[in-house]
Amino acid sequence: MIRKTIAILFIALIVSCSSDENDVQNVNSTPGELVIESINFNGQKATVDWNDVIDTDKDLIYYKLYIDSKFITETTNSEHTISLKYNQVYKGKIFATDKKGGTSELEFTFNSPKSKIILFTDHSGNINAYDLITNKTLWTSKTSFIEASTSFENIVFTGLNGINAIDLLSGEKLWNVSPSIQYNDEYRSIITDKNNIYAFDNDSNLHCIDLGNKTSKWEVKFLNHHSTIAIDDSKVYVSNSYLHAFNKNTGNKVWEYELSSSGTSAAPSIRTNPLVAEDNIYFGSDIGLFYSLNKENGNLNWTFNAGLFNSFYASPTIYKNTIITASDKCLYALNKENGNVEWKHYKSNGVIESSPFVYNDNIYMGFSNIDGSGELICFNANSGSVRWKYNLVKQTTSSPIAYEGIVYIGDWNNTFYAIDTNTGTLKWEFKTKENATKSPTIVIGNSELVVYPSSHGLKN
Repeated sequence: MIRKTIAILFIALIVSCSSDENDVQNVNSTPGELVIESINFNGQKATVDWNDVIDTDKDLIYYKLYIDSKFITETTNSEHTISLKYNQVYKGKIFATDKKGGTSELEFTFNSPKSKIILFTDHSGNINAYDLITNKTLWTSKTSFIEASTSFENIVFTGLNGINAIDLLSGEKLWNVSPSIQYNDEYRSIITDKNNIYAFDNDSNLHCIDLGNKTSKWEVKFLNHHSTIAIDDSKVYVSNSYLHAFNKNTGNKVWEYELSSSGTSAAPSIRTNPLVAEDNIYFGSDIGLFYSLNKENGNLNWTFNAGLFNSFYASPTIYKNTIITASDKCLYALNKENGNVEWKHYKSNGVIESSPFVYNDNIYMGFSNIDGSGELICFNANSGSVRWKYNLVKQTTSSPIAYEGIVYIGDWNNTFYAIDTNTGTLKWEFKTKENATKSPTIVIGNSELVVYPSSHGLKN
């Protein structure tokens, strides 16, 4: 009896051990560690690439991808491409599972690229937003007859039927404000700082609108104003037959300067944006006088006389100790302290209808020829010597701008050009629906960097 009992126990022990060994063999392994290998962008399309996780059971692994807690896809591949937005910080999560209860996961964050958008307005009032990363148009929208676009944070301002805040990336209208009771069909010369928006309505009334609550702060009436507005930390500068300086917050006039008629019966006026630089402000008149004033009190520093029929229509800019400006026939470098001519370039076979732009010790300038063609010319900013010329098909009234080794300009052949700043060779071009008559603005990210042409009041 004892021997039989021992035999039964022995058999039970063997069976028990055999069962434990099978249980150990049947335990499911967890998928291995997840690792992000790369996140690559092509414009707004992101390809997220992760490793093929190791699973000791050799089970088929399924991956679930989430971006900002939103389910994106389930796949057996270890990568996925998704359309995202520029200028964002994203949170991602990936789950790896063998569908048998084994799961591993990974959380990660990444930044999408900063957008690079060039904005320009054509002759019919279409504002075009062009993606410089993908070389594709993002959106177009109708606007007023403006010189160049103004951007603030993620907003571009347009002026058709009120002052409109347009989303920089989508072109969607975010909000609208109409400070004028009667003249809301068009607003122009729209510029902004961090607190206020400044703009003229269709009847030449200058408005200041609080950017936070979208309410009007003050209004000043003018007659037939068509020039751009310039601002500094405390003042708004408006030009017609006078140069006016107003307090930015109250609209009260700080000073005004009346232009000289230079011994003629002419009624001179300022047609372009004045340049605010350090303690002074610089501008030219349409009867050939160029001025330097003290910006705090409006006192005259000096004048330069280019001649009665050599009108200043181009907006000035600055390079080191010289003011770069142009009449309709001549490009000048004027000593900023006394107005003496350092060098000049005379246009003998046409007119100057755009403003100069300084970039990396060079000056870029658009010219219109008598035969209706145009040129983009690169000058050495120190000497005024010509470095290269690029022939445009037709005349240009678009002021150039340059960024990251490329200078951009449009002409009246419905063409927009991107040209290498060093060599003058064409990088690319695209056809526009209408003549590209207005000057471009480049916006990087949510306006962390905005490149304005010299004809814009915020170029200062």
